[in-house]
Order: sequence, then structure tokens, then C-alpha cells
Amino acid sequence: MLADQSSADLAKSLSNPVAALISVPFQYNYDQNIGPDDDGHRSTLNIQPVVPISISEDWNLVSRTIVPIISQSDVAPGAGSQSGTGDVVQSLFFSPKEPTASGWIWGGGAGLSAAYRLRR
Repeated sequence: MLADQSSADLAKSLSNPVAALISVPFQYNYDQNIGPDDDGHRSTLNIQPVVPISISEDWNLVSRTIVPIISQSDVAPGAGSQSGTGDVVQSLFFSPKEPTASGWIWGGGAGLSAAYRLRR
């Protein structure tokens, strides 16, 4: 019975996007035939940690960062290969810990973007 209760609690937490769970999703993109000669390629791995931070009994501050790790080759003639980080995006959201009476979970916030150049 305890395992069933724990599973139910975990399922409830997972269905709540602002639950007190840290998640670290990854997204991989591969682009080919890019550049003026269509012989370049680029790999992008987006690391996207989501971290809820309890700021009071009723509210969370949810931090979401997107860090793209990029490697590319032959995108511009004679440029060779480059790798590094792309634009890092940081978003912060305020959200109540519990759904409203209607069952909705809502939040509000803003984002900040910092640009970095690719490094060889």
C-alpha cells in the first residue's frame, strides 16, 4: 500500500509543472547541408534544467535555463570547424505551489538572454 501511495504522489508531482522536482531535459538538433555551398553541418545540444525554489509557504520561484552547446563545420567557406556555447537564456517564473480552486496552475515571469560567440 505504501508503494502505491508513493507512486500516486510522484504521479501527482509530475503532472504539476511547478512541483518541487528538479528536471534536466536535453534536446539534440542536427542540421546538415547548411552554408552557401550546402556542405556544412551543425550539432546543437540544449541543456535545459528546471529548478523550483521555495520562496514561501505558498509560492515557488522556478528557474529555467537553456544552455546550447554547439559544434559546426564547413558552414562558411574556409572557416573550418567551431564549437562552443550559443545564446544562454535564463527565465524566472513565480508560481503558486498548489493549483487554484478551478484546478489551474499558473505562473508569470520574465527571461534574460546572454549571447556568447562560438569559439574555435
